Amino acid sequence: MQQQHRIALFVIITAILISSCKKDKEKEECFPGVATTRLIENKQAVIKLTATVDPVYIVEQGSIDTKLIPCNLPLEFFQHDLQVIISGEVKTTDQAGRPCCQENFLITKITR
Repeated sequence: MQQQHRIALFVIITAILISSCKKDKEKEECFPGVATTRLIENKQAVIKLTATVDPVYIVEQGSIDTKLIPCNLPLEFFQHDLQVIISGEVKTTDQAGRPCCQENFLITKITR
């Protein structure tokens, strides 16, 4: 049980750090100068929380193994298995040193 508390604390602290940036600056500071490889418009997805380097990722509906790593997920969406609708920009992602099929993601809109 103590391991779960550590994971929860880690996720909460990380969420606070991520969400502490101002909204206007988030888009500018997330992936400056990085090209967009594709756009996502109003697609169903699920939020996943982990105890890894990337404490949160998003899985698009219909995706088998691709994980979207958001840079600007609002704190209120840090809930494991939360069903959401997302729009945003998938950015060019260097896969060196990363597990397969992770893509950086800039959220432009997210709703429950």
